[in-house]
Amino acid sequence: MADSSSAVILTKRPEIRDVVRQALKARGVQADHIFPVTDEKECLKKLSEIEYGLLILDWEFAPDKVQAILGDNRKEYRLESHLVFLIAARDEDAIIKVAQEYYVNYVAIGEITTDTIRDQIKGLVKEFTSTGPLRKMLLAVDSCRKSGDHLNALEMLEKLYAKQGDNEKIGMELAEAYILDDRWQLAEDILRKLLTAEDVSPRVKHLFARCRLKAGDYNTAVASLKGAQLLSPYNIERLLEIGNLFLKLDRPEEAEDAFSEILDFAPGSKPAIFGQSTSKLLMGELNEALQILNGVANPRELSAIFNTAAIMAIKQQRFDAGFGLYQKALQLLSKKPKLVSRILYNMGIGYVKMGKNDKGLKCFEKASEQDPTFQDAAFNIKVLKTAPATGPVATLKETSDLTEAASDMTEAEIPLMEMSFEHGEEEVELDEVLSNISKVG
Repeated sequence: MADSSSAVILTKRPEIRDVVRQALKARGVQADHIFPVTDEKECLKKLSEIEYGLLILDWEFAPDKVQAILGDNRKEYRLESHLVFLIAARDEDAIIKVAQEYYVNYVAIGEITTDTIRDQIKGLVKEFTSTGPLRKMLLAVDSCRKSGDHLNALEMLEKLYAKQGDNEKIGMELAEAYILDDRWQLAEDILRKLLTAEDVSPRVKHLFARCRLKAGDYNTAVASLKGAQLLSPYNIERLLEIGNLFLKLDRPEEAEDAFSEILDFAPGSKPAIFGQSTSKLLMGELNEALQILNGVANPRELSAIFNTAAIMAIKQQRFDAGFGLYQKALQLLSKKPKLVSRILYNMGIGYVKMGKNDKGLKCFEKASEQDPTFQDAAFNIKVLKTAPATGPVATLKETSDLTEAASDMTEAEIPLMEMSFEHGEEEVELDEVLSNISKVG
């Protein structure tokens, strides 16, 4: 094997790590090119430093983090990625389905012997060193993408597809390339052809759902996502998309079910925890949401969850629910001036959308008071103050991201609050809310 070949190993099981390391050395990988890593961040950093190499992952490390690494392995220009060997202690078909979706090269599940690992490593190394015509072409496509020559990369994929139109992988890669290029109809045409195959990949159904979402066909998108999930029930990326889609469609109970499915096999998944709590908020179950988040979310994350839920409620014309959520967020975070400023800002946008410009102006003024450097608030104040008494208001700066406002926050426990919220309660008393905001800074 070439001296430059490298391998990254992620597992919590020392016996697995030792056997893998020895098997790699036996196949010619130099000891100083074998990198056992301790967490997903170190794994991703090391992979970013290697052009192409070998990646050995243990599902038992954490299913959600393993899938995040597999997804990152194929992001951006990477079409032909590091070769992967996935190991799992549980003998489940669902794990194999996930492996297939991410084009994992070798899988060993259940009771695994030393000989099994050695055989799989042997195959992995052989596949890496014996680059076939298809892999060479895909590597060339990657090279074009990396250099920024996306047009040539796309043309190469189109030529490959013209020659091998029945090759599912090439079809999916070209469809994804069209999606990235915002050519949705071309992508859908390819995916519709792939959907006629006898054994359809869940990834095909997943990508087809994205196309239908782009077209606004939510019913078909939901059905396709559910069909894909039945084929491969452990795909976290897709379950998150299903949950977020149900939130957008004002179906929080179904959204909660999707996020709960993730937590059944990946209990540490933060996106699933946050999705589940957002679902609870939209169902009016504030105390339950806070109990889920307590000790998990930091102030930035907490404010973002309340903010997301409030924006969704307002977009769904559930104004009482949205403003109620903003009010609770302000109560929780009243001593964080920059966060309070952004929440008030988004609250002001909501009032303007309702046609209540006077209340929107009060929110923007209070937002500016809490953070005098917040230029968007100052801009909207100017627009509303100079707006005509009748007719449409000039375009405002839209919803604010909370990330920058909370960049200096530290993690802290979330105070549990005895509060309730039922849809249809009386409209939030804005003046009372604004007067109760703590004076800080």
